[in-house]
Amino acid sequence: MTFPRKLGILLLLVAIAAIGAHHAGLALPSLRWFYSFGATPAQIDAAEVKLVLGSKVDGPWLRERQEEIVGHSLCGAMLLAGLAMIVFGGSFQWNPLTLRRFSRFRSIGRGWLSFRLILLLLALALLDQALVGKRALAVKYEGDWYFPAFREKGYTDKDFGGVEEQEANYRKLRAAYREGKSENQVILPPIPWDPTFDSDEVVRRTMVEKDGILCRSGDRKPYDGQATQFRAEDPTVPVRASRFRKGLRDGTTSVYDAKGQFAGREEWKAGKLLESGVEGDVGEAATGSWQELIYPPAPPTFGTWETMHLLGTDSKGWDIAAQIYGGLQVILKASVLFVILTYGIGIVMGCLEGYFGGWFDIVSQRFSEVLSNVPFLLIVMILTANIGLDKVTLTTVLLIFCLFSWMGVAMYLRTSTYREKARDYVAAARVQGAGTTRVIFRHILPNAISTLVTLLPFSIAGLATSLTALDFLGFGLPDRYPSWGRVLDDGTQNLSSPWIVSSVFGMMVGVLLLITFVGEAVREAFDPKKFTTYQ
Repeated sequence: MTFPRKLGILLLLVAIAAIGAHHAGLALPSLRWFYSFGATPAQIDAAEVKLVLGSKVDGPWLRERQEEIVGHSLCGAMLLAGLAMIVFGGSFQWNPLTLRRFSRFRSIGRGWLSFRLILLLLALALLDQALVGKRALAVKYEGDWYFPAFREKGYTDKDFGGVEEQEANYRKLRAAYREGKSENQVILPPIPWDPTFDSDEVVRRTMVEKDGILCRSGDRKPYDGQATQFRAEDPTVPVRASRFRKGLRDGTTSVYDAKGQFAGREEWKAGKLLESGVEGDVGEAATGSWQELIYPPAPPTFGTWETMHLLGTDSKGWDIAAQIYGGLQVILKASVLFVILTYGIGIVMGCLEGYFGGWFDIVSQRFSEVLSNVPFLLIVMILTANIGLDKVTLTTVLLIFCLFSWMGVAMYLRTSTYREKARDYVAAARVQGAGTTRVIFRHILPNAISTLVTLLPFSIAGLATSLTALDFLGFGLPDRYPSWGRVLDDGTQNLSSPWIVSSVFGMMVGVLLLITFVGEAVREAFDPKKFTTYQ
C-alpha cells in the first residue's frame, strides 16, 4: 500500500473517531480539539442573540452550534482529503531524488535529532488531558469506576459524597480520601492543573524539626522566614504564626484561639519566650506541624500531588508547567491550520501566476503588493478594539495570519514555476495531451516543491514567535487560551520570581532552536548542488 493511501486511511479513522466521540459525549485526548474552535461562554452574551432569520436563541445553544459547525467542517475536510488520497494515491511512487534527499537529511545528526525531539513533543501534546488537567483520570467511588477527564460533562461534588452542586475538586477529593483512609481512589494526571483559570492561592510547605531547629523538608539548613502552625484536627485553623531566624523563633508571634480568632502576641528571642500577652488556652496539645505558606507567585514545589508545582506558579496562582504545555498545544494546533491554509493558497496562486503570466500575473502581483504594505499589527489592534479581546478566537487570529502570509509562499513558487515551465519535460507533457491542471500540479509542482519544503520550518518558527509576541503585547488571544507570551509578560512584571520568566524563556528558546536546526538540515538536504554534476 502506498504512502498516500496509508495517510488517507489514517485521516478517515481520525475524523470518524472525532465525530463519534463528540456525539457520544466523550472528550478523548486530542480528538476533542476539532470541536474546540467554536465560541466560548465569554464570547456570547448570556442575553438573547438574534440570528439572520430573526429568531432568537440563547447563548449556550449558539455556542454549541458554532462548535459543531466548525468541528464538523474540519472533520468533513479530513474525510474528503482521506478519500481523495485513497482514490488517487494508488500510483504514487517516491522520486529517487527525493529518497536521496531524505537520506541526506537523516545523515545530518543535529537536524535528525531535532526532528525526533519535535516528534516527541508532538506525541506529548497529543496526550492532552491525560497528561495535564484538573479532572481526574479515574475515580473509584463505592466500588464503581468513573472517568471524568474523558467526558464532556463533568461530575458534581454530590456524585462523590459531597454536598456542593458545582463540579468536583478532584485534588481535594483525593486528599480527603487519603486522610480518611477510605477505599475510594482518585487517579490524577501527572500535572493535576488546568492551563488556565485554575488558581492555587496558597502553597503549604510542611516544615520539620531537627534537634529543636526548624528546617524545610529535605533541607539541612535552618529555616529563615515566616511559618504558621495549624491545629491537627482542622488544618484550616491556625494556632500561631511566627518569625524564624536560624531555625528558632525570633520576634513577634501571633497566637490564635480554638476558633482561629486572634488571641494575643508573644515575643521570642533565639528560641526563648521573653513576653506573652496571650490569655486563655489555645490548645497547645492539639497543634500540628509548622508550615511555610507561600502565596503566588510561588516557587517550584515537589510536595504532595495536590500541592505540587513542578515549575512554580505565576502571579495569578496558575501552574506554569500546565500553561507551558497548553501553550505548546495551541502553537501546534495553530501550525497545522496555518500550514494548510497559507501553503494551500500560496501554492495555488504561485503556480497560476508563474504558469499563465500575462495580465493574471500582473493583477495578482499588484494585489499582493498592496496587501503586503498593510501593517499586520495595526489590523490586529483594530480587530481587537472593535470586537473585544474576549471575543477573539484562535481561528480569527489564524485567518489574519494566513491573509498576510500566503504572499511569501506564492512569490517563491511563482519564480520556480516560471523556471520549470520552460523545461523540456513540460513541453513533452503538453505534446502528450496533458491538461493544464495535470501539467501544473503533477509535473511542475513536484519539481518546484523543494523551495517550500525548506521554507516550511522557518514559517512555523515565525508563527510561534508572532503568537507569543502578540500575547506579550496584549493583542493576541484572550485569557481562556494558554499562552507563552502572557506567561512571559507576567514574568517580566515579577522579576523577583525568576522561575516564571526562566521557564517560559527556556521552553521558547528550546523549541525554536529545534525548529531552526530542522530547517537548516532540510535546506542542506534539498540543496540542488548536492546532487548536481557538471560536465
